[in-house]
Amino acid sequence: MALAQVAYQISRDTDFAARLRMDPEATLAEKGFELSREELAFLSRGLHGASDKQVSLSDLVSKMRGWK
Repeated sequence: MALAQVAYQISRDTDFAARLRMDPEATLAEKGFELSREELAFLSRGLHGASDKQVSLSDLVSKMRGWK
């Protein structure tokens, strides 16, 4: 559930998305999100795979579909 909340926050708050790329752990803690190591790794792959493009919610959701 927390990963979905982070994805939603990314889609709504461009400042959050930018800060998340720079310092994910501090940015997540600032908002009170607690993710597992697996979730952090997944999020990191999604953020870095997007390079300079903004990560869209649909991009993350499509990646999450096959993830357990």
